[in-house]
This record gives sequence, C-alpha cells and structure tokens, in this order.
Amino acid sequence: MRRRTTPGRTACLGLMAAVSATTLGLAPQASAGTAASSDPAGLRSPAIAANAPHTRTVDWLVSRMTPTEELDLMEGSWADKTNIDGTLDPDTHDQAGYVRGVARLGIPETRHADALGIEASAAATSYPNRLGLASSFDRDAFSRFGQRVGEDGAEMDMDLIYGPQVDIVRMPSWKRDMTALSEDPYVASELGSREIQGIQSTGLLAQVKHVSSYDGQDQNIASLVEGQAAHELYLAPIEAAASAGVSSMMCSYATSRIVGEEDEPRYACANSGLLQRIVKDEWGFPGWITTDYGGGTATSDLLAGTDQEFTTTNFSSDALLPLIDPQSDSYDERYAHAARESVSRILYQYERFGLLDDSRIPEAARSPVPQHGDVDDTDHAIRIDEQAGIEESLQLAEESAVLLKDDGGALPLDPQRSVAVMGQSATLLPAGPGGERALGFGDRTNITPLKAMRSIAGDRVTSAPGIDLLGTTVPADALSADEGGTTRGLTRTTTTGTVSTTSTDAAIDGDQTDLRPGSTYSWTGYLDVPADGQYRLLTQRPYGTDSGDDSRYNQDTRPASNSTATLAVDGRSVALTDPDAKVLPNAYPTYSTEAGIRTTAGNGQYLGYENAATVLDLTAGRHRVTLGYAPSAIAATTPTFRFAWSPIEDSLRQAETAARTHDVSAVFVDDANQVTGDGVSPTSDVARLSADQDALIRRVTAAAHGAGHRVVVVVNSDAAVQMPWEEGVDAVLEMWYPGQEGGAATADTLYGVSDPSGKLTISFPRNSSETLFAGHPERAGGTQPQGEPTRTIKWTEGLDVGYRWYASAENTQGFAPMFAFGHGLSYTHYVYDDYSARATGDGGIDVDLRITDAGGVAGSEIPQVYVGPSSELPDGIAQAPTKLVQFDRVDLAAGQSKRVRMHVTARELSSWSESSQRWVLGTGPRTVSVGAASDDIRVSSTVDVAAADVAAADAGGRAALVPSSSTAPAVAVPAVPSLAEPEALGPPATSRARRGGAGRGHRRR
Repeated sequence: MRRRTTPGRTACLGLMAAVSATTLGLAPQASAGTAASSDPAGLRSPAIAANAPHTRTVDWLVSRMTPTEELDLMEGSWADKTNIDGTLDPDTHDQAGYVRGVARLGIPETRHADALGIEASAAATSYPNRLGLASSFDRDAFSRFGQRVGEDGAEMDMDLIYGPQVDIVRMPSWKRDMTALSEDPYVASELGSREIQGIQSTGLLAQVKHVSSYDGQDQNIASLVEGQAAHELYLAPIEAAASAGVSSMMCSYATSRIVGEEDEPRYACANSGLLQRIVKDEWGFPGWITTDYGGGTATSDLLAGTDQEFTTTNFSSDALLPLIDPQSDSYDERYAHAARESVSRILYQYERFGLLDDSRIPEAARSPVPQHGDVDDTDHAIRIDEQAGIEESLQLAEESAVLLKDDGGALPLDPQRSVAVMGQSATLLPAGPGGERALGFGDRTNITPLKAMRSIAGDRVTSAPGIDLLGTTVPADALSADEGGTTRGLTRTTTTGTVSTTSTDAAIDGDQTDLRPGSTYSWTGYLDVPADGQYRLLTQRPYGTDSGDDSRYNQDTRPASNSTATLAVDGRSVALTDPDAKVLPNAYPTYSTEAGIRTTAGNGQYLGYENAATVLDLTAGRHRVTLGYAPSAIAATTPTFRFAWSPIEDSLRQAETAARTHDVSAVFVDDANQVTGDGVSPTSDVARLSADQDALIRRVTAAAHGAGHRVVVVVNSDAAVQMPWEEGVDAVLEMWYPGQEGGAATADTLYGVSDPSGKLTISFPRNSSETLFAGHPERAGGTQPQGEPTRTIKWTEGLDVGYRWYASAENTQGFAPMFAFGHGLSYTHYVYDDYSARATGDGGIDVDLRITDAGGVAGSEIPQVYVGPSSELPDGIAQAPTKLVQFDRVDLAAGQSKRVRMHVTARELSSWSESSQRWVLGTGPRTVSVGAASDDIRVSSTVDVAAADVAAADAGGRAALVPSSSTAPAVAVPAVPSLAEPEALGPPATSRARRGGAGRGHRRR
C-alpha cells in the first residue's frame, strides 16, 4: 500500500469523518527507497533459559505447592462462568479465559483474551481479520500488529493472547479461515512468527493455535494425514512458532493420525505422539500446551502431553487430585510427575515474562529476570492508546486490500464522477464478524464506507442500498391503533411492577425519552401494507448493561443484552433474527445516526444497538401487529425502541434506477461469515454470497451496462467466495473484514488515495466443482469403504493443497482458479528484470533481481519465489510441482527501480522423509521462478542446489536437515532463541517492565 493525494478529498467530519492518513494527521510516508514500516528488530520475545523450564525459581515454587495449588494452574475456565471446581473469576473483565493463581507464593491469576484486537468489556481497537492482513505479505506489519494487540491487552489487564492461529487453509468454507493466514505453510510460518514476536515484545504471552491438522473437519471422525504432509504443511507453522519462542500452544478439537508414525487416531489433546514426541521431545519446546475450550477428553490427557485444560473436568479436584496427592489411596507417581512438569512449564513462562510477585519469594530463589507482578494489585485504569490503534488499523486495512479485477481502468474512481453506492456493507461497516475480536471504538466503526466516500467526493456519492438492513421508521400513516384506522399510531401499554398504563405513539421511532429500565412495554394495533410483496420488519434497541459498581472493571459495563424484543403479525409470533449479526455484532455503531436513529453517548464497545428482524410475505391491506420490549433494570443507556420496515422489491428497483443514472455503481457485498462451524457438519463447498446479494449485483449490472455505465463490486469476506457474476462486472475489490478503520480504508482504495497492494494468500476457486475435494468425499466428510471398521477422513491429496493442487497431475482437467494464490492487481504496473539466482554454501539459494514501478503511481510490489522439484531426492519422498519459498514487499515511487535480494533457506528446499524421520535437502537442478503471482511468473532459471557444507547441531530441537547426497553433512535449522548460560535472562526489549512498571492487571507499580 502506498498513499497518494487525490483532488477532491476533504477532511471535515471530526470524529465522524473519513479517516485517511491526511485527515488523521498521520506521519508522512517514508520517501521512495525507504521502508515505510517501523524496524521490527526490537520486537522480539524474551530469551529462553538454557535450563528451562527448571530454573531455580520454578523448582522452588513447585517444591512448595500443594497438589490442590498445582491444579489451580492446570484448570482454566470461561471468565464469566463458574470454574469447574466452583470458582468464579472474582474480577471478570468479560475476557475469554481465567486461570487462578497462588497468592501466597506470588503466583498471579491470569486472564486470557482473543487476539484480533482485545475482546473484553472495554473498548479496544478492531483490526482487519488475519487472513485479510496476510494479503499484505508484510512481515513488519505483522510485528506491528502483534505489538499493538499486545499493548492494548496489557492496558486492559490481560496476560495471555490466544493467537496467532496458523492452521493451514485447506477447507475453503471453514469459518475459522478468516483468522488463519494462508493455504501455504511458509506464509503462515513467517507471518505467524512475526505476530508472536510483536505480542510477546510487550510482555504479554502469545498462545499459538492449533496443534494440529485442523481445518474444521468433524472432530469425531478421524483424519488420516500422510506423514510428509503433516510435517511439511500442518506442523511447519507450529514448529516455526516454537522457534519464535511462543509461550504456549493450544491443541485442537480434531481427531487425527499421522500415517506411518502413529498406530491409531487420537484427539489432539490426547495424542502423545503429537504433543509429547514431536512438540516437546523433538522440538524441545519448553512452554505449555492447553486444550481448546472443551477440547479435553480424559484425565490421561495429562500423560499425553496436555498441561492445562479449559472448561472440562478432567483435571478437576475430583478427577486428578486423588492421582497426584501422596496422601490419597489412588496416588499414581506417573500423574504426580506429569503434573509437576506441567506446572513447571506454566510457571517458567510466568517467570520468563516477569509475571511473578517476587516479594513472596525468598531472595535466594528469585529469578534474574525482573519480576513486576503484584498479586495484591486492584488498579482497573484502562489506558488504551486509541490514536495509535486508529493509525495502525487504517494502515493495516489499506495494506490488506486486494484488487482482484480491474477492466478498462474502472478503478480508481474519479471524484468528479457520480457514484451510486449499494449493498448492506456500505451503510454498516463490516469491521469483523464473530466473537473472538474487539468490536472497535463506536465513533470509528460508524465511519462507514458510504460516509468515507462522501468525504472524498461529496454529493457526487449517493446511496441506493438495494438491500436495506436498517430500514426506515414505519410512518404514522401506516400505523393505526384500531381496525377502522381512525387513530393513527399504536397503543402503548407500560407496565412497571404491577401498575399498567396506556398511551398512543404515532410512530415507534427510537426517539423516546420516557422509557425506563426495568419496565415492560407493548405496542398493539395495525400495520397498513401498501402493496403485496416481501417486507423486512425490524426492531431496534440499545445494548449493554451497567450495574453502577464503579469499583469493577470498566465500571461494570457489560456485553449482555439489556432487552428482549418480540413481534407478532396477524396473531402469530414470528422469529426475530439479526440480519447483520455476522456483519456487525450489535448491529449499530455506538454513535449511529443512520436512518434517523437517535445518537447515544455509549461507554465501552458493547453499547451499540441490537437489530432483530424478520422477512414476511405480506398482502396489501391491514395486518394486526403486537410489539414487545423489556429493557433490563440495569440498562447501560436510556431505553429506546424503533419499529422499522424495508420493502424488499422497492429497494431493488431504487438501486436499478440509480445504476442507470450514475457513472459508476459501487455494490458492497459480504459473505456474512455464513460458512462451516467448528468440528460439525463440515462442507467442502466454496462459500457463496446470499442469493439476494447475487441478485442485486446482476440487476444493477444489467441496468448500469444498459445505460453505458460501470459496475464495481467491493467484497467483504472471511475467505474465498464464489462470484458467478464476476465476468459481467468491471472491477472487484476484496477488502475482507477490515476492522474499525475499514470505511476509510475502503474509500481511500476506491479513490486511489491508497494503491491496492495486497496479494491473495489463498486460491479463490471458481466453484465447488473445481477444487481438490470435488469427486473425493473421503477428503471432507470422510468415507467408510467396505472392510474398514469406521468412517475416516483421508487427506489423500498429500502436499497438493491450494495452488499446488492446481499445478498437480491430479488436476487432469486443467482447472484454473478464478483468482490464483499470490494474485493482486495495482493502479500501477511493475517490470521484473536483471535477474539472477545462485546456490549458496549453506544449501540455500540467493535470488537477485530489479523491480521497477513503470506506472504513474507509487505502490508496493510483492515478488514471490517458487521452486520446482528436485530430481535427486530418494524414492518415496513426494514433492509438490511448485512451492513458495520466499517473498518480499517492496515499496516503490512512480518510476523508481530497486534491487531486491532474497535468500531461500535450505529448510525451504527440503522435504520430510517418512522413512528416516528427518528433513532431506533437495539437491541438484531446481527451477527457480519469481513472479507477481503463482500464475504470473516473470523470470526463472535453473539452479544446481549444492549439498550443504556446514554441519550444525540443532540447539532448538528441530530435526536437522539431511542433504540428498549422502556425502554431505547435515544443514542447520534456525532454533528456538536461547541463552548459553542458565537463567542469564533479561526482560523483553519493550516489555511492561521497561515501561516503568506500568503493566496492567496485578502488576506492581
């Protein structure tokens, strides 16, 4: 992403303004030739002691803990629910997880939060979804992203972040794809490791997920994963996280077996071959492994390598305590030893990150790492750097933008031309779906794409939604209190305690000032429908509760619904659902004034509006309606209630009319995260937009093209979506779920203030019939051929996932993706030349080339290095026809050239040998190609990869590389950072200790 000025841009809406870098007062971009992002060299995890986890501090603590206290660290619970042993977080922040501490020994309780921004009951910055951010191919951006999330978490009393998620995107419609990184293991490894370093540089712990071979498959059906694919694809990003010094790992819900290495399938958290043999023994990982919530299976998970469980009872005082208490008749030394090891791993990471309160620890046992914990601390001050989050979220959203199609220069838009804006995600910013993320600051999420576009082009931008999820207030002349229609409005009945009163409201407009918390309200009367058709009927009301206890976190403002709403039509109750719940939780930004909704002040990210609706086929005439509303007695804001409607066909016709009369139609669509959930009913289908959105695009396209105008589609999706209309539109811009600054980022990209520079880290299939799953039911839901005892999911594609499958021999019909891995256009174009590639003595390859911005716009190009197979690998080792082994992100001014040098490591040129259980270097002639995408290769050559001439022991526990030539020695692999001298540690470079002890949550001041 490179920014440039565009005539017509304005900066004038204050907090409600569109937020380009200019209007925010951002520091100017670095000049061409200089890296625009910060140097991430200082963003690194704390070092690891050579004797970890058994430092003197840890050993002293463990020696003094009772068996019950050991369980306190081995059990985790939902923050807002009773712990499995009956304990509730005494100071819940509405974060995800809570783990008890041992105050007498200076061991703090810890709070865990999800990682796409901090989700707690106070406002925090919302960032783009991780798959979108990965499109930046920007290592530095991931370092900064991790740092910002870590800083926010520290200021919100969090201790551990559940992230990054580095699962390989295999199943195209799994809803968790949006929080993953790529279908390619190298991309996932590189970007995930940088996020870890960023988070942990702030003093918070990162927890990578998930171990392993997890893509939303049915968790109760065993996945059989070939050994080579398991190591090269699914374990590789987890191994990279271990090398980056991640504090802990989360095992998945999946049941799997590595074929050739394990005798039978097991749940991940019960799989000793995976957790103990590979992660802890082979990799030498000194951190701990915890279950996903509810992912534990039995108390014996402890012996398999699981150290901590969440929301199950396998490590409870009833189940595990008798096995580890020497006074118990059921005492089992195996379990007692394993429990001590688990507690040691947890405590070591607490020590490593300085969480302990060493005022409770004798001086002789204190850590050389400065400890800043304070188990008596009760400070709840929240000091989020909102401005820093705004700036970072905007830059990340703009770097995430992928221009998928641009025929005839339809983009960027000319601010002097008229634009009609359609679609639901233009007037409701789709910051990010789901619950594992921050919702953003209300005044920022209210900067919708429509508002931001108007800040650039003014009244040349008009709105014709086509699909209206807000609706307009049902007018008084469409409501009558009696069947004869003599009294306009609806009859309101107010019940407070046992007293009821009645009155008449002309319209239910959400502007009430006399509704009170704790009372109940109903409105009865008749709705006059003007014509036959489908109508969306909507009820809207505020959200959130506040107990008034200012001593609690965020003044005890909570994310709970403060109301219930009901609707009956013609005497029949109808189900109300949130039509945009997946697009924008709580439906309305805190400061919404769209469609006449009254502005509210709000306190915290949860005080937006709830939107509950139904779509009904109604005939023209009068229909009896009854509305109900019961605001909570501790509602955080003054209760209001709005009854709105949206005639569906009328909205579509208005959009068609606008398309005929405007130079460009910009249609905004989203997939609403309507894809496969976790572990149940998996589908290999590629996600689709809702039928009404596909219809909107087709109707608008026909109307616009019939009048000689253009159509641009802006897609907000969590992953790949089918686009049956793609060939008919002029441009497609993928903005993913772009976070709280997504409105401004979208407008800036559409108008060329920011050049789109993102590239896809996944393939976009054209349809569900052209993927590796088509014709292979065993790869998705599983099969049970005759003679097999159970149904299993067989990952028979091996290494050929994503772009590799399209290039594989199995793709006999020559299917090409709609948009290939690595694809992404720009408003400029780049020339690759002066290229060379040579083998290096360490078994790698150096690639050198020149890239020139040959257009008239500054931009950022992402050269990608691919290699072909080696002819010298032993029989039995599979190879993908092509694989990504390196990439870079190069910022260029218009007309500027830069030399780019990239090193491909021996590890990336190696394959996993199932027979020898080690990495084997693919020597001999290899095709080396550099391109702008996997299907857009610009330069290539053949390089004779040399056997490595350096033998190195693998200090980090990763298996050494073995060259395919038996005469050459092993090649080293980067190891987990460690220090030679036991316990010779220091704090992280930008840790909370370095910030003057201003860390959050039970920290000494």
